[in-house]
Amino acid sequence: MLLGLFACLSIAEAMAQGKETITGMVVNEAKLPIHDATIFVLTTKQEVVATSFTDVNGNFKINVDRSGQLQLKISHTGFQSYTSAPFEGANKDFGSIILSSATKNLKEVVVESKQNPVTLDGNTLVFNVDKTISAQGSNALDALRKAPGVFVDNDQTISLNGKPGAMILIDGKQTYLSSREIADLLRAMPASQLKSIEIINSPSAKYDAAGTGGMINIKTTKLQFKGFNGSITSNFAYGILVRQSEDLSFNYRKDKVNVFGSYNHAFGHYKYVYGAARLQGNGNYISDTDDTDKRKRMGSRLGIDYNLDKKNTIGILLTGNFIFGGGITDTHTQLLNNQQNLDAINDYYHQNTQRYNVNLNYKFEDTLGHSLNIDADYGYYQKDAGNFQTNLYTDLQQTLLNDHYYRTINGANIDLKAIKVDYTGNFWKGTIESGAKYSAIATDNDSRFFQVLSTNELLDEQRSNDFSFKEEILSGYINFKKPFGAWVFQGGLRVENTLSKGALTYQKSGAAVAENIHRNYTNFFPSLSLSAKLNKDHQLSFGYARRIDRPAYQDLNPFVYLLDELSFWSGNPFLKPQFSQRFNVLYTFRNTTIIGLNYSYSTNFRANITDAVDANKIVMVPRNVGIQKNYSLTLTQLATLAKWWSLTFNGVCYHLGNEVSFEQYQNFNLKQTAARLNLQQTFKLPFKFTGEIFNTYNSKRLSGANEIIRSSTQLDLGLQRNLLAGRASFRLIWADIYKGNKFNSMQQLPGLYLQSYGYYESRQVRLSFTYKFADASVKGPRNRNSALENENGRIK
Repeated sequence: MLLGLFACLSIAEAMAQGKETITGMVVNEAKLPIHDATIFVLTTKQEVVATSFTDVNGNFKINVDRSGQLQLKISHTGFQSYTSAPFEGANKDFGSIILSSATKNLKEVVVESKQNPVTLDGNTLVFNVDKTISAQGSNALDALRKAPGVFVDNDQTISLNGKPGAMILIDGKQTYLSSREIADLLRAMPASQLKSIEIINSPSAKYDAAGTGGMINIKTTKLQFKGFNGSITSNFAYGILVRQSEDLSFNYRKDKVNVFGSYNHAFGHYKYVYGAARLQGNGNYISDTDDTDKRKRMGSRLGIDYNLDKKNTIGILLTGNFIFGGGITDTHTQLLNNQQNLDAINDYYHQNTQRYNVNLNYKFEDTLGHSLNIDADYGYYQKDAGNFQTNLYTDLQQTLLNDHYYRTINGANIDLKAIKVDYTGNFWKGTIESGAKYSAIATDNDSRFFQVLSTNELLDEQRSNDFSFKEEILSGYINFKKPFGAWVFQGGLRVENTLSKGALTYQKSGAAVAENIHRNYTNFFPSLSLSAKLNKDHQLSFGYARRIDRPAYQDLNPFVYLLDELSFWSGNPFLKPQFSQRFNVLYTFRNTTIIGLNYSYSTNFRANITDAVDANKIVMVPRNVGIQKNYSLTLTQLATLAKWWSLTFNGVCYHLGNEVSFEQYQNFNLKQTAARLNLQQTFKLPFKFTGEIFNTYNSKRLSGANEIIRSSTQLDLGLQRNLLAGRASFRLIWADIYKGNKFNSMQQLPGLYLQSYGYYESRQVRLSFTYKFADASVKGPRNRNSALENENGRIK
């Protein structure tokens, strides 16, 4: 398929070689390339002869077959338009064309745009983390909570505009982690590493189809200097416990070689407090848990790029993430009907997670709009843990009535291999992208559950198992983009074939039992977008995409994890992928008002369900529960009220409708309208200080299949001062000053009523200091996408 596509493109381009060409490069006043600038070739009567747009390096090439005098016109949001003097014929190279900032036409907008926390880049909403004081000094997860329309619930589920299933990428590479592991990774990453968070509601066919909730791309800061340079950031935080994090980045560039790397760590304990009250059958239970996470988090990367010549570059990138240390949960449960108490302590005496990835990259790119990118990746993930649990039953006088002891030992190893090829070229006065990808994943899980007796430990055969899962995905795509006057059309199609095999092995009555689950399915994922700059003040775009969410690998393992003897969590080997159709409309006025309208329809909707087991136990299991509909309206408003006072408002109003139907629960439907409001105010204070007030309000909302979460609020204060001619900065943040970011929820099924609460250390004081050192401005490390963009996102 791919060879045939390349052949067609080669023929088309050969036919175009008979035409004359106009080439050039568009840059800003800092000589940095401008991407997606619109290029017009006009007659002297202003009739459009041909149109195109610049690539990521600012280059453009237009084939024309018109003789006589022509003119070149270039426009891009935030810059003054450029119009060339009339020239005769074609075959002309304009070299570098500099666009000046539109300070005269949009002074009130553009002058401040460099400082705006929220901006718009095409159809992508960009949250500039480095322009938000209260996001600094914390970790990437806390910074993500402040992004427009992003929800991070108490169970670490990340939703976009109220819709769960958002695909998380870091610098264009998917993390290969599920929600809980993504949370761990982002907690280990200082917010000082982040430049921006991109929010894409309807990604193009070039991206993997994963992510029924849209796409969130977290972009890290790239060093842009020649010689040896870098930055170091130190953070200290105090809430209930003290934590410290460090971030060191460096870059060395000389001649054809560029070496770059980073190291970060987060040390200190995290405190969580949560619990539940439930009515189950004739029983009444109240439980409270004190959870201390003692794990340390570290991350590093090292990369080398080598320019073979002006068109060809090769590179290698090594990354590693490590989480290690202990933890303890202390759960006290009142069994009110029995007038008993259950005290359960989980001692996680061993926890170790290692994640490695190697990326090899080759890239060809010329000045005529052609590029070929090849990525080969290998990833390895290993996680092992040991836990000792005590369960002590006492009466109201604290007399011991019964005791049970358990030990669980878990190990998971995941190998990920992938290769992908991406090609970009010119076709029919537009740009065409095509590519193919192959990935192979193999995971092995060894889970052992022991009953600990006074003299020995007995293996519990019913709760122990070996689970292996293998999956191969072969995909290809084609994507075309072309301007038609003021409008730009983009359309694409992605095809993915998935072949998977799950094997569950366990002991039953002393004999080995094996269960196998095979799946083979092919899906098509179209995407369309249409955008226009109607005039200097108004922009409008429409988008559509079909998406998929495959289950996280460990969610398929039915091993049972105990909080105590009465409440536990289990995987589900019968989970199916969920699919989503997404539509969105985006309107922009003067780059200060952004209005979005979104709709998604999801089938095989997946959620964690808390269900009753026996007469007195509950289990949380991921299930495909039915259909979910999501409608959302978003508003982002930027305003400068005075020279010293500016604000950014972001509001999301959405409606969720869940049509739940599984097992004995049929036609169990819930609907809920909810809102999330953010208001960021920035003040220029005396003595070169900058202050910030950040307010967040979350209304009552529906989460998962049937969980209703009560409203919550948060107020953050921030203070910043630049030092040493801007090379250093100091920040002081007081987050959640009145402790309003608490979690309270209710869910109900026949025979079960459950109220839950939770609080993590959101109220804290943070101190941050950053120092940057550099030589002269040139170019930093390349931003490239790994072939393992999608598979990593499903590791748990």
